[in-house]
Amino acid sequence: MKKKVIIYFLTIFFFLFQSKSLYSQVNNSIIMSVGDYPVTSLDLLKEIKLVAILSNTQINPDNQEQIKALAIKSLIKRNIKKSEIEKRDINKYNPRQLEGLIDNASRKLGMNRDDFIKVLERHGLSFENLVGKLKIDLKWNYMIFQMYRNKISLNTAEIEAKIKLSLENLKDTNDKKSIELIKERIVNEEKEKKLKMFSNLHYSNLERSIQVKFL
Repeated sequence: MKKKVIIYFLTIFFFLFQSKSLYSQVNNSIIMSVGDYPVTSLDLLKEIKLVAILSNTQINPDNQEQIKALAIKSLIKRNIKKSEIEKRDINKYNPRQLEGLIDNASRKLGMNRDDFIKVLERHGLSFENLVGKLKIDLKWNYMIFQMYRNKISLNTAEIEAKIKLSLENLKDTNDKKSIELIKERIVNEEKEKKLKMFSNLHYSNLERSIQVKFL
């Protein structure tokens, strides 16, 4: 059912994109630059399409400007991250996480990976290009972990309180394996929160220093 919905809203999408009220012409001219990276009108068109597909959103006159704004923000953020990981020569990422991101994107749309790839290709989007975008995020995450892992300080009392609360809901309090898994999950969640905080902070600093020009 969801596949039909996606094809339907993309048909509307192309109709809207051909309308002069949205864009008079997609001629692949440079529309903005993020640091040293140029962004073309075709880049923006593809990003809008990708945002719509991944969010399973039907584009209409009421939301087209909002989706366009999300696409522009996404392009800026990705290019800022790309600039930083290239400057620091970061090439490592977790392949399992990459596979998980792809599978999650497919499942959210109610289809398997092969059907997901076909939907992308049917609407002029490259699966390889999507993979490249996901790799940028994963390389960024690896970079943040390497830079800030020694600065992570956890609130022991808060973690113990969360563990205690979770254990109260555990039926078998003698199940040592389940107890250890709960402890591990909570600690990892707290570490992820800290890393996300450092990630946002690092990105905000870069955002202030990298020039974005709309042409």
